Amino acid sequence: MKQQLLKEQLIALARTGKLLHAYILESRRYDDLIDFADMLAKEITPYREDIHRICADELSVKDKAVEDLLERLSLKPMVGEYAVAVIQDADTMTSRAQNRLLKSLEEPPGRSILLLLTNNSEHLLPTIRSRCALLRLDEESRDEGRSGEASASQAHTIGSMILEGKSYYAVASELREIIKEREQAYEFLDALEKWYRDLLLCKTGVYSGYSDPVRVKYSGLLLREKAYEGIALIEEARRDLDHRMNIGYTMKNMILKMI
Repeated sequence: MKQQLLKEQLIALARTGKLLHAYILESRRYDDLIDFADMLAKEITPYREDIHRICADELSVKDKAVEDLLERLSLKPMVGEYAVAVIQDADTMTSRAQNRLLKSLEEPPGRSILLLLTNNSEHLLPTIRSRCALLRLDEESRDEGRSGEASASQAHTIGSMILEGKSYYAVASELREIIKEREQAYEFLDALEKWYRDLLLCKTGVYSGYSDPVRVKYSGLLLREKAYEGIALIEEARRDLDHRMNIGYTMKNMILKMI
């Protein structure tokens, strides 16, 4: 059901030229990723000459492969209006290859769409993840849905307060429950990052599973640059927690920077 919904929404965006520049497609089933990416690439351009694909050579996607791909994308599409780059095994890219790709994400070449395929997006650099729209193709289990409800609600409350321009003290007061346990803080950060990404997708017509009017409302308040900045600050807070920094300080520092 989820894959079918995403497929319909992305096809509609492709046909109207409203796709974002870069997407991370994630699934535990790699065959699903390949099939989904092939379908989307053909919707963006029907011409084989304008679809470019690289994959892991032995254990990783090499820097030279990414360099050649980006050089090809810097040129005009060979036949159609758009060029599509499909990077299979994206999570195996070397750090150098990912940093090279990052430059393209920061300054996208003209009419091109990047599709990064991965089984685990967490293996990509935070800077790569923050500049792509993440679409998970796997269905969410009922247990995962229940366990994430509280964090999702907290993320919505705090995220909406930030967009509405509430004071730092008002927003920080909502953090009391979140900063008690480190694991709870991690779950909140995951939920807040998903909230930002959902609003980004909402702005372009992809609702990541839901299209409620509340998200439509808040997506209208969110500038794309602010969304990327917010996601980068969430990644920074997650790294601080990894380094065992104080939970309260980490979360409040993130909120202060967001505001």
